[in-house]
Amino acid sequence: MKKKIILSVFIGILLSGCEQESVSRLNSRDDSATKSAVIERKPAKPMSIVDQKNAQHWDDGRIYITENNYIRYVDGSSQPTFYIYKAKEWPKEDLNNQSSYDLPRVVFRWDNGESGDAPKDDFYERRDKVWSIKTDGTDLRLVADEFNGIVQSIKMSPNNRYLALSYGAEEGVLKVIKDLKTGEYTELGRYRETTNFLWAEDSSYLYFSDKWKKWKYTLSTKKIEEVDVNFSKASIIYDGKRYVVDSLGVGIYDEKRNKLISSVIPNTEGDIESRIFRKRTISPTGKYVWVETWTKRYLIDTYRQTFNAENIIKNKVGRYSYFEMLGLGANYVKFGSGTTAVFKLNNEKEFDGHYMKWSQIGTGHTASEGSLYNEFANDGDFFKNVEVFK
Repeated sequence: MKKKIILSVFIGILLSGCEQESVSRLNSRDDSATKSAVIERKPAKPMSIVDQKNAQHWDDGRIYITENNYIRYVDGSSQPTFYIYKAKEWPKEDLNNQSSYDLPRVVFRWDNGESGDAPKDDFYERRDKVWSIKTDGTDLRLVADEFNGIVQSIKMSPNNRYLALSYGAEEGVLKVIKDLKTGEYTELGRYRETTNFLWAEDSSYLYFSDKWKKWKYTLSTKKIEEVDVNFSKASIIYDGKRYVVDSLGVGIYDEKRNKLISSVIPNTEGDIESRIFRKRTISPTGKYVWVETWTKRYLIDTYRQTFNAENIIKNKVGRYSYFEMLGLGANYVKFGSGTTAVFKLNNEKEFDGHYMKWSQIGTGHTASEGSLYNEFANDGDFFKNVEVFK
Protein backbone atom coordinates (compact mmCIF):
# COMPACT_ATOMS: atom_id res chain seq x y z
CA MET A 1 0.00 0.00 0.00
CA LYS A 2 2.83 2.34 0.93
CA LYS A 3 4.57 1.59 -2.38
CA LYS A 4 1.39 2.60 -4.29
CA ILE A 5 1.14 5.89 -2.39
CA ILE A 6 4.80 6.72 -2.98
CA LEU A 7 4.46 5.89 -6.71
CA SER A 8 1.37 8.10 -6.98
CA VAL A 9 3.17 10.98 -5.32
CA PHE A 10 6.20 10.57 -7.64
CA ILE A 11 3.98 10.55 -10.74
CA GLY A 12 2.22 13.65 -9.50
CA ILE A 13 5.48 15.50 -8.99
CA LEU A 14 6.72 14.40 -12.46
CA LEU A 15 3.54 15.60 -14.17
CA SER A 16 3.70 18.88 -12.29
CA GLY A 17 7.30 19.38 -13.47
CA CYS A 18 6.36 18.68 -17.08
CA GLU A 19 3.53 21.21 -16.90
CA GLN A 20 5.90 23.85 -15.50
CA GLU A 21 8.46 23.08 -18.25
CA SER A 22 5.78 23.40 -20.92
CA VAL A 23 4.62 26.71 -19.49
CA SER A 24 8.25 27.86 -19.34
CA ARG A 25 8.77 26.94 -23.02
CA LEU A 26 5.64 28.80 -24.04
CA ASN A 27 6.75 31.86 -22.11
CA SER A 28 10.18 31.63 -23.73
CA ARG A 29 8.59 31.50 -27.19
CA ASP A 30 6.46 34.51 -26.34
CA ASP A 31 9.57 36.40 -25.15
CA SER A 32 11.44 35.53 -28.36
CA ALA A 33 8.53 36.67 -30.49
CA THR A 34 8.35 39.90 -28.49
CA LYS A 35 12.11 40.48 -28.90
CA SER A 36 11.89 39.80 -32.67
CA ALA A 37 9.07 42.29 -32.95
CA VAL A 38 11.15 44.88 -31.10
CA ILE A 39 14.17 44.23 -33.37
CA GLU A 40 12.02 44.56 -36.48
CA ARG A 41 10.69 47.91 -35.28
CA LYS A 42 14.23 49.41 -34.96
CA PRO A 43 14.83 52.24 -37.43
CA ALA A 44 16.85 51.36 -40.55
CA LYS A 45 20.52 52.38 -40.62
CA PRO A 46 20.99 55.66 -42.52
CA MET A 47 22.47 55.30 -46.01
CA SER A 48 26.03 56.51 -46.45
CA ILE A 49 26.73 59.43 -48.78
CA VAL A 50 28.25 57.00 -51.29
CA ASP A 51 25.16 54.77 -51.18
CA GLN A 52 22.89 57.80 -51.56
CA LYS A 53 24.79 58.95 -54.64
CA ASN A 54 24.77 55.49 -56.17
CA ALA A 55 21.02 55.23 -55.55
CA GLN A 56 20.55 58.14 -57.96
CA HIS A 57 20.37 57.78 -61.72
CA TRP A 58 23.45 59.06 -63.52
CA ASP A 59 23.25 59.47 -67.28
CA ASP A 60 26.97 58.71 -67.66
CA GLY A 61 26.73 55.51 -65.60
CA ARG A 62 29.12 56.68 -62.88
CA ILE A 63 29.66 54.58 -59.77
CA TYR A 64 30.86 56.44 -56.69
CA ILE A 65 33.68 54.79 -54.76
CA THR A 66 34.17 57.64 -52.29
CA GLU A 67 32.14 60.79 -51.65
CA ASN A 68 33.73 62.80 -54.49
CA ASN A 69 35.42 60.17 -56.65
CA TYR A 70 33.87 57.68 -59.03
CA ILE A 71 34.51 55.27 -61.88
CA ARG A 72 32.81 54.72 -65.21
CA TYR A 73 32.94 51.94 -67.77
CA VAL A 74 33.42 54.00 -70.90
CA ASP A 75 32.25 52.79 -74.32
CA GLY A 76 31.41 49.34 -73.02
CA SER A 77 34.90 48.69 -71.67
CA SER A 78 35.30 46.03 -68.97
CA GLN A 79 38.07 48.14 -67.37
CA PRO A 80 37.17 51.16 -65.20
CA THR A 81 37.99 54.79 -65.96
CA PHE A 82 38.87 56.75 -62.81
CA TYR A 83 37.57 60.24 -62.00
CA ILE A 84 39.46 61.57 -58.98
CA TYR A 85 38.50 65.01 -57.67
CA LYS A 86 39.56 64.54 -54.05
CA ALA A 87 42.77 62.51 -53.90
CA LYS A 88 42.90 62.55 -50.09
CA GLU A 89 39.81 60.33 -50.04
CA TRP A 90 41.38 57.68 -52.24
CA PRO A 91 43.09 54.54 -50.82
CA LYS A 92 46.88 54.74 -50.52
CA GLU A 93 49.43 52.09 -51.42
CA ASP A 94 49.25 49.53 -48.62
CA LEU A 95 52.10 47.04 -48.26
CA ASN A 96 49.95 44.93 -45.91
CA ASN A 97 47.16 44.48 -48.45
CA GLN A 98 48.20 41.25 -50.15
CA SER A 99 45.38 41.45 -52.69
CA SER A 100 47.09 44.48 -54.23
CA TYR A 101 50.08 42.41 -55.25
CA ASP A 102 48.57 39.41 -57.03
CA LEU A 103 49.35 41.01 -60.42
CA PRO A 104 52.20 43.15 -61.76
CA ARG A 105 51.65 46.85 -61.13
CA VAL A 106 52.48 50.15 -62.84
CA VAL A 107 53.63 53.26 -61.00
CA PHE A 108 53.01 56.58 -62.81
CA ARG A 109 52.58 60.34 -62.40
CA TRP A 110 49.18 61.97 -62.78
CA ASP A 111 47.89 65.51 -62.21
CA ASN A 112 44.40 64.32 -61.37
CA GLY A 113 42.77 67.76 -60.82
CA GLU A 114 41.79 70.79 -62.95
CA SER A 115 39.19 68.99 -65.01
CA GLY A 116 35.41 68.90 -65.11
CA ASP A 117 34.02 69.68 -61.65
CA ALA A 118 37.41 70.11 -59.96
CA PRO A 119 37.89 73.57 -58.37
CA LYS A 120 40.38 75.71 -60.30
CA ASP A 121 41.84 77.11 -57.07
CA ASP A 122 42.54 73.74 -55.47
CA PHE A 123 46.28 73.63 -56.06
CA TYR A 124 46.75 70.32 -54.25
CA GLU A 125 44.45 68.51 -56.68
CA ARG A 126 46.03 70.20 -59.70
CA ARG A 127 49.63 69.31 -58.93
CA ASP A 128 51.52 66.12 -59.78
CA LYS A 129 51.12 63.05 -57.61
CA VAL A 130 52.41 59.49 -57.90
CA TRP A 131 49.87 56.70 -58.34
CA SER A 132 49.95 52.97 -58.99
CA ILE A 133 47.58 50.46 -60.53
CA LYS A 134 47.42 46.79 -61.47
CA THR A 135 48.23 45.89 -65.06
CA ASP A 136 44.58 44.88 -65.59
CA GLY A 137 43.44 48.44 -64.80
CA THR A 138 42.10 47.80 -61.29
CA ASP A 139 43.16 48.70 -57.73
CA LEU A 140 44.23 52.31 -58.27
CA ARG A 141 46.32 53.54 -55.32
CA LEU A 142 47.79 56.90 -54.26
CA VAL A 143 51.53 56.39 -53.65
CA ALA A 144 52.96 59.86 -52.94
CA ASP A 145 51.41 63.33 -52.67
CA GLU A 146 53.55 65.04 -50.00
CA PHE A 147 55.64 67.02 -52.50
CA ASN A 148 55.01 70.00 -54.77
CA GLY A 149 56.69 69.83 -58.15
CA ILE A 150 56.65 68.32 -61.63
CA VAL A 151 57.58 64.62 -61.57
CA GLN A 152 60.50 63.70 -63.81
CA SER A 153 61.50 60.15 -62.82
CA ILE A 154 59.98 57.43 -60.66
CA LYS A 155 61.15 53.91 -59.88
CA MET A 156 59.77 51.44 -57.35
CA SER A 157 62.18 49.12 -55.52
CA PRO A 158 62.02 45.34 -56.22
CA ASN A 159 60.62 44.70 -52.71
CA ASN A 160 57.82 47.27 -53.38
CA ARG A 161 58.70 49.26 -50.25
CA TYR A 162 60.66 52.24 -51.56
CA LEU A 163 59.81 54.83 -54.20
CA ALA A 164 62.69 56.67 -55.86
CA LEU A 165 61.37 60.00 -57.09
CA SER A 166 62.77 63.11 -58.75
CA TYR A 167 60.72 66.25 -59.30
CA GLY A 168 61.32 69.81 -60.38
CA ALA A 169 60.81 72.46 -57.71
CA GLU A 170 62.07 75.95 -56.88
CA GLU A 171 65.07 74.42 -55.10
CA GLY A 172 66.14 72.52 -58.24
CA VAL A 173 65.41 68.92 -59.21
CA LEU A 174 64.94 67.10 -55.93
CA LYS A 175 65.87 63.43 -55.77
CA VAL A 176 64.26 61.58 -52.87
CA ILE A 177 63.30 58.14 -51.58
CA LYS A 178 59.94 57.59 -49.92
CA ASP A 179 59.63 54.67 -47.51
CA LEU A 180 56.07 53.43 -48.07
CA LYS A 181 56.10 51.58 -44.75
CA THR A 182 56.96 54.59 -42.58
CA GLY A 183 56.08 57.49 -44.89
CA GLU A 184 59.57 58.94 -44.34
CA TYR A 185 61.33 60.88 -47.12
CA THR A 186 65.12 60.85 -47.59
CA GLU A 187 66.68 63.55 -49.77
CA LEU A 188 69.48 62.39 -52.08
CA GLY A 189 70.27 65.50 -54.11
CA ARG A 190 68.79 68.58 -55.73
CA TYR A 191 70.93 69.45 -58.74
CA ARG A 192 69.09 70.71 -61.80
CA GLU A 193 69.49 67.81 -64.25
CA THR A 194 66.99 64.98 -64.70
CA THR A 195 68.08 61.84 -62.91
CA ASN A 196 68.04 58.11 -63.63
CA PHE A 197 67.42 55.51 -60.94
CA LEU A 198 68.54 51.88 -60.68
CA TRP A 199 67.71 49.67 -57.69
CA ALA A 200 69.77 46.76 -56.40
CA GLU A 201 68.17 43.39 -56.93
CA ASP A 202 67.57 43.06 -53.17
CA SER A 203 66.59 46.75 -52.74
CA SER A 204 69.58 47.35 -50.45
CA TYR A 205 71.01 50.23 -52.48
CA LEU A 206 70.10 52.68 -55.21
CA TYR A 207 72.13 54.19 -58.03
CA PHE A 208 71.15 57.72 -59.08
CA SER A 209 72.61 60.66 -60.97
CA ASP A 210 73.15 64.17 -59.60
CA LYS A 211 75.59 67.01 -60.40
CA TRP A 212 76.34 65.16 -63.67
CA LYS A 213 77.87 62.33 -61.64
CA LYS A 214 76.78 58.84 -60.56
CA TRP A 215 76.06 58.04 -56.93
CA LYS A 216 75.18 55.05 -54.74
CA TYR A 217 72.91 55.32 -51.70
CA THR A 218 73.00 52.40 -49.23
CA LEU A 219 69.80 52.18 -47.22
CA SER A 220 71.21 50.41 -44.16
CA THR A 221 73.97 52.99 -43.59
CA LYS A 222 72.30 56.01 -45.25
CA LYS A 223 75.64 56.63 -46.91
CA ILE A 224 75.97 58.36 -50.29
CA GLU A 225 79.15 57.74 -52.29
CA GLU A 226 80.27 58.65 -55.79
CA VAL A 227 80.67 55.64 -58.09
CA ASP A 228 81.96 54.94 -61.58
CA VAL A 229 79.05 52.78 -62.67
CA ASN A 230 77.26 52.76 -66.00
CA PHE A 231 73.46 52.74 -65.92
CA SER A 232 70.55 54.43 -67.70
CA LYS A 233 66.81 54.83 -67.34
CA ALA A 234 66.39 51.47 -69.06
CA SER A 235 68.53 49.31 -66.77
CA ILE A 236 67.98 46.34 -64.48
CA ILE A 237 70.05 44.32 -62.02
CA TYR A 238 69.16 40.64 -62.05
CA ASP A 239 70.96 37.44 -61.02
CA GLY A 240 74.18 39.31 -60.30
CA LYS A 241 74.28 41.08 -63.68
CA ARG A 242 73.56 44.68 -64.59
CA TYR A 243 71.85 45.16 -67.96
CA VAL A 244 72.21 48.70 -69.30
CA VAL A 245 70.52 50.02 -72.46
CA ASP A 246 72.70 52.87 -73.72
CA SER A 247 72.18 55.11 -76.73
CA LEU A 248 73.53 52.60 -79.27
CA GLY A 249 73.49 49.16 -77.64
CA VAL A 250 73.11 47.02 -74.54
CA GLY A 251 75.92 46.37 -72.07
CA ILE A 252 75.89 43.43 -69.65
CA TYR A 253 78.05 43.87 -66.53
CA ASP A 254 79.12 41.75 -63.60
CA GLU A 255 77.49 43.83 -60.88
CA LYS A 256 79.81 42.83 -58.04
CA ARG A 257 83.03 43.44 -59.99
CA ASN A 258 81.58 46.25 -62.15
CA LYS A 259 83.11 44.66 -65.23
CA LEU A 260 81.66 44.55 -68.75
CA ILE A 261 80.89 40.94 -69.72
CA SER A 262 79.35 41.41 -73.17
CA SER A 263 77.38 43.79 -75.33
CA VAL A 264 74.84 43.76 -78.15
CA ILE A 265 74.87 46.51 -80.79
CA PRO A 266 72.08 45.87 -83.32
CA ASN A 267 73.18 48.43 -85.91
CA THR A 268 76.72 49.50 -86.80
CA GLU A 269 75.95 51.12 -90.15
CA GLY A 270 75.05 54.73 -90.96
CA ASP A 271 75.63 57.92 -89.03
CA ILE A 272 75.35 58.09 -85.25
CA GLU A 273 72.20 60.24 -85.24
CA SER A 274 70.20 57.68 -87.22
CA ARG A 275 71.34 54.86 -84.93
CA ILE A 276 70.57 56.49 -81.58
CA PHE A 277 67.81 54.82 -79.54
CA ARG A 278 65.03 57.37 -79.12
CA LYS A 279 62.91 54.97 -77.05
CA ARG A 280 64.03 52.00 -74.98
CA THR A 281 62.80 49.57 -72.38
CA ILE A 282 63.95 46.34 -70.74
CA SER A 283 62.22 43.25 -69.33
CA PRO A 284 62.39 42.38 -65.58
CA THR A 285 65.21 39.84 -65.99
CA GLY A 286 67.17 41.81 -68.59
CA LYS A 287 66.63 39.13 -71.21
CA TYR A 288 64.62 41.25 -73.63
CA VAL A 289 65.32 44.82 -74.70
CA TRP A 290 63.16 46.91 -77.02
CA VAL A 291 64.50 50.04 -78.71
CA GLU A 292 63.38 52.40 -81.45
CA THR A 293 65.38 54.76 -83.67
CA TRP A 294 63.98 57.22 -86.20
CA THR A 295 63.69 54.47 -88.81
CA LYS A 296 63.84 51.06 -87.10
CA ARG A 297 62.65 49.03 -84.13
CA TYR A 298 64.62 46.22 -82.54
CA LEU A 299 63.77 43.45 -80.08
CA ILE A 300 67.02 42.20 -78.58
CA ASP A 301 67.57 38.89 -76.77
CA THR A 302 70.54 39.62 -74.49
CA TYR A 303 70.87 35.98 -73.38
CA ARG A 304 71.27 34.70 -76.93
CA GLN A 305 73.00 37.88 -78.16
CA THR A 306 70.54 38.10 -81.07
CA PHE A 307 67.93 40.59 -82.28
CA ASN A 308 65.02 41.04 -84.68
CA ALA A 309 64.36 44.29 -86.53
CA GLU A 310 61.66 46.01 -88.54
CA ASN A 311 61.46 49.23 -90.51
CA ILE A 312 59.12 51.88 -89.18
CA ILE A 313 56.29 52.54 -91.64
CA LYS A 314 54.36 55.72 -90.94
CA ASN A 315 50.78 55.25 -89.66
CA LYS A 316 51.18 51.47 -89.57
CA VAL A 317 51.35 49.30 -86.45
CA GLY A 318 54.27 46.92 -86.75
CA ARG A 319 55.28 43.72 -85.01
CA TYR A 320 57.27 45.73 -82.44
CA SER A 321 55.22 48.92 -82.09
CA TYR A 322 54.51 50.56 -78.71
CA PHE A 323 56.60 48.21 -76.53
CA GLU A 324 56.80 50.87 -73.82
CA MET A 325 56.78 48.43 -70.88
CA LEU A 326 57.99 44.87 -71.36
CA GLY A 327 56.56 42.22 -69.07
CA LEU A 328 58.27 39.11 -67.77
CA GLY A 329 59.39 36.91 -70.66
CA ALA A 330 58.15 39.56 -73.11
CA ASN A 331 54.75 37.87 -73.09
CA TYR A 332 52.93 41.17 -72.57
CA VAL A 333 53.71 44.79 -73.32
CA LYS A 334 51.95 47.91 -72.12
CA PHE A 335 51.98 51.53 -73.17
CA GLY A 336 50.23 54.65 -71.94
CA SER A 337 49.02 55.66 -68.50
CA GLY A 338 46.04 57.80 -69.53
CA THR A 339 44.66 55.91 -72.49
CA THR A 340 46.18 52.48 -71.95
CA ALA A 341 46.76 49.48 -74.19
CA VAL A 342 48.09 46.02 -73.37
CA PHE A 343 49.35 43.70 -76.09
CA LYS A 344 49.58 39.94 -75.64
CA LEU A 345 52.54 38.83 -77.74
CA ASN A 346 52.80 35.56 -79.62
CA ASN A 347 55.47 32.89 -79.16
CA GLU A 348 57.83 34.84 -81.43
CA LYS A 349 57.46 37.88 -79.14
CA GLU A 350 55.60 39.82 -81.82
CA PHE A 351 52.36 41.76 -81.75
CA ASP A 352 49.82 39.96 -83.92
CA GLY A 353 46.61 41.80 -83.08
CA HIS A 354 45.73 40.51 -79.59
CA TYR A 355 45.24 43.56 -77.39
CA MET A 356 43.06 45.47 -74.94
CA LYS A 357 42.67 49.26 -74.94
CA TRP A 358 40.81 51.50 -72.52
CA SER A 359 40.72 55.00 -71.05
CA GLN A 360 42.32 54.64 -67.62
CA ILE A 361 41.89 58.23 -66.36
CA GLY A 362 39.04 60.69 -66.83
CA THR A 363 40.33 63.77 -64.99
CA GLY A 364 43.42 65.96 -65.08
CA HIS A 365 45.67 66.65 -68.02
CA THR A 366 48.10 63.81 -68.50
CA ALA A 367 49.51 60.67 -66.94
CA SER A 368 53.05 59.61 -67.78
CA GLU A 369 56.38 58.19 -66.56
CA GLY A 370 54.87 54.73 -66.14
CA SER A 371 57.10 51.82 -65.14
CA LEU A 372 56.46 48.25 -64.03
CA TYR A 373 57.05 46.83 -60.58
CA ASN A 374 55.97 43.67 -58.75
CA GLU A 375 56.76 42.20 -62.16
CA PHE A 376 57.00 38.53 -61.15
CA ALA A 377 53.49 38.26 -59.67
CA ASN A 378 51.04 35.95 -61.49
CA ASP A 379 54.05 34.55 -63.42
CA GLY A 380 54.33 37.95 -65.08
CA ASP A 381 50.92 37.74 -66.78
CA PHE A 382 49.16 41.11 -66.84
CA PHE A 383 45.66 39.60 -66.50
CA LYS A 384 44.20 36.70 -64.52
CA ASN A 385 42.02 35.79 -67.49
CA VAL A 386 43.84 35.84 -70.84
CA GLU A 387 40.55 35.24 -72.68
CA VAL A 388 39.81 38.97 -72.42
CA PHE A 389 42.10 39.70 -75.37
CA LYS A 390 40.71 40.18 -78.84
